[in-house]
Amino acid sequence: MAIPKDLRIAWSIDNLALAWARVRASTDGSYKAYFRELYAAYSSADFALLRHLNDRLGRGIYHPEDACKIYLPKPSGILRPISLLSVEDQIVYQALANVIAENLAPHVRQRYDREVFGHQYAGNTGPWFYKKWTDGYRSFNSASRDAFNKGFVWLASFDLTAFYDSIDHAVLRHMLSEVGLSHDFGVVLTTFLSKWTATSTQIYHNHGIPQGPVSSGLIAESVLKHFDENHKLRTAKYLRYVDDIRIFAKSEHELRAALVRMDHLSKDVGLFPQSGKIDIHKIADIEKELKTVSSPMTPKIFKAAINQKQLRKDIAHLAPGTGGYKVVDSTKFKFLLANAAANAGIADRLWKVYERAPQYYVQLAAHLAKFDVLSDRHARKLVREVETQTLYPAVRAAFVRAAINRIPKSARRLARSRFKKLWNIRDQSDAVMAFWIFLHEHQHLTNSQSRYALRKANPTWLRAMLHLTIPWGAFPPSIRANALNDAIRDRNNDIAIAGAWQAIASGQHVDRPINNLNPLAKILLKEAGVIRRANTQVCGIRLAVHEMTGQDIPVSWKKLFKNYYKQAEAQIVASKGYFKTGPSAWVNSMDGFNDLLLDAIHNADASIGGYTLGSVGSVLQKNALKTAYPKVLRLCQEIHNRRYESHLSHAVQRRTMKPTKAIPYRWLKTGARHLAMAARELQCKF
Repeated sequence: MAIPKDLRIAWSIDNLALAWARVRASTDGSYKAYFRELYAAYSSADFALLRHLNDRLGRGIYHPEDACKIYLPKPSGILRPISLLSVEDQIVYQALANVIAENLAPHVRQRYDREVFGHQYAGNTGPWFYKKWTDGYRSFNSASRDAFNKGFVWLASFDLTAFYDSIDHAVLRHMLSEVGLSHDFGVVLTTFLSKWTATSTQIYHNHGIPQGPVSSGLIAESVLKHFDENHKLRTAKYLRYVDDIRIFAKSEHELRAALVRMDHLSKDVGLFPQSGKIDIHKIADIEKELKTVSSPMTPKIFKAAINQKQLRKDIAHLAPGTGGYKVVDSTKFKFLLANAAANAGIADRLWKVYERAPQYYVQLAAHLAKFDVLSDRHARKLVREVETQTLYPAVRAAFVRAAINRIPKSARRLARSRFKKLWNIRDQSDAVMAFWIFLHEHQHLTNSQSRYALRKANPTWLRAMLHLTIPWGAFPPSIRANALNDAIRDRNNDIAIAGAWQAIASGQHVDRPINNLNPLAKILLKEAGVIRRANTQVCGIRLAVHEMTGQDIPVSWKKLFKNYYKQAEAQIVASKGYFKTGPSAWVNSMDGFNDLLLDAIHNADASIGGYTLGSVGSVLQKNALKTAYPKVLRLCQEIHNRRYESHLSHAVQRRTMKPTKAIPYRWLKTGARHLAMAARELQCKF
C-alpha cells in the first residue's frame, strides 16, 4: 500500500531528527522534568534509534503506547490532566506536528501579531517550534491597549471549556484536510491521539489532545483557525491568545452581537464557551484588564543584584496578613517569589497563603526547595502536610520532592516512618516517584520492596523512571543483575532503554541469549560496546498477531514467508487495523493473509503437495494439510467460511442463497483464538 506524501515526509529521517531536536528544545521545563533521565538515555544512541523508528513507521508497524496521566489541581478544585507520552511517542507526535505546521502556516501567518498571538510557528529552520511566547503575549496586551485607545471600550473574554480535552477527532481531521493534508494523515494522527488521551481505565476516546507535549499547541491552532477565518467581526475587535479570545466593541449591543457570532462558530466545531467567564462590561482602566507576562519591577529591586530586602517587603505587601494572606496580584507575586532567596519569613507567609489558597503549593514547594536544610519547624510542618493531603497526589509529590536532601537530623526519623507508610505503587505516578527517591535516600526500602516495585509498578513511565533513579550501587549484585536483565527484555521501549542505560553505567553483564532483548535496548548496548551484534529488526507479523490475540508467539515468519514476507507483513498490518474497526473487513483481509500463509507452508513443506495462490477454498479439504497443520487449516476454514457470509464479499451466500450480512464484532474473539492456535502450531515447526 502506497504511503501518502505527507506521511512520507512525516516519517522521513530528517523530519524525525528535527522532531527529536524540538522535543528536547521545548521551553516547557516542567514537562521536560518528567523525562530528563529518559532523554539522556535516548540521546546516547539517538541516531541509530531514529533510524529504527523510521523503519517501523514506514512499514506501518509502529504501535503507540498508552499515556501516563498526572493530575494537577486547579484553583477551582478540579483537575488538569498532564499526559506523559513515551519518548518515541513524543517524537512521532512532533513529527506529525511539523508537517501540520508547514501546511497550516500559509493560512495563519498573515494574522500573527494582528489577531493571533499564541503558538506562533517559528518556521522549519531550527529546533525552536514556536516564536517566543513572551513576545506574543506582550503584543496581545499591546493590541488590547490599542483597541481601547481607539474607542473599543466594551470588553468580553470568550474562553472555551476544557478546550484541549474537547477537540473532536472528526473535526480535527476535517480541519487538517482544509490545509491540504490527506485523509490517511488525519486517520493516523487521530488513531494515535485516542491512545494518548485515554485515562488509566483504557477507555479510548474520539476527542481530545494530550496536554503537556509541545506539539499540542500547534494541533490546537488548526482547530482555532476556524474562529480566525470566520468571525467576520466588522464592528468589533477580535484578539486571540490560544483559546483566550478577547472581543472589544464600541457598544454593548455590538459586543453582544459579536459574542453570538462566536457562540455559533464554537458550535460548528463541537466546542463550548465557558458561559460563567463571559463578563460583558465597559472598561474603566485597561491596565487592570490585562494579564501581564511579568509585572514591571521597581528600580530599587532590580539593580546589579536583586535587593532581597525590598523584594521581601513587596511579597509581604502582595499577601498581607491584614488581608488574610490573600494574594493581591498573582502574576507579580509568583514573579517575585521566583527571584526570592530562601527565607524563613517568606516560607512562613507562604504556608499561610497556601492554607487559604492551595493552588500556591507550587510556589511554596519551590521556595522550600531553595533551602540547603529546612528548619525543624518547617520540616515537621511539611511532613504533616504530606500526611494529611489526601485529595491531590500532585501536591503531596511536590512537598516530598522539596524534602529530598533537606530534612534536618531532628526530623528524619519522623519523615522516614510517615513517608514509608504513605508509599504505595498504585498511587499517582509522580507521588510514587517522589517517595521512592526520598526513601532510597534514607535507605528505608528493603531490597524485596524495591524489586517488587521495579516489576509491578504501573504505568510504564513510572517503571522506567524507577529504574533510572534507584541507587543501584547500594544493591547486591545478584538483585541488580536480575532487575536490569529483566528490564532490557521488557516489551516497553522506555523501560528497556532505561534498563540498558543503567546496565551500561553500572557495567552490568548481559545474560544470554541476547536475541530476546528489546530491539531498542540492543541498539544502546551495541552503541556502548556491551554487545557486539544487534539484530534489531522488528517482525510486523509477530507484533500484529500479538496485538490481535494478546499473545506474543515467536514464529520465524521471515523464514516461513521468504520473498513474500513484506507482502504478508503489509497484509496482516492492514488486517490489524480492521480488527478494531470492522469485523467484515477483517475477515476479508485475513483471508488474503491466509492465502499467502498457505502458499508459504506448501513451499516450505513438500510433503503436503503444491498450492496455487488464490485457491484457498480448493485446498481446505486436503487430508495432508489436515494431518500436518490442523490448527492452520481450522483458521483458514473459519475465516474463509465467514468470508462467504460477509456482505463485503457477495450479495448472497452461494450455498443457501440467503442474503449476506455484516460479521458481528463478537466473532472476532473466535477468529483471534484460531489465529493464536495456528501461530502456536507454526511456532513448533518454524
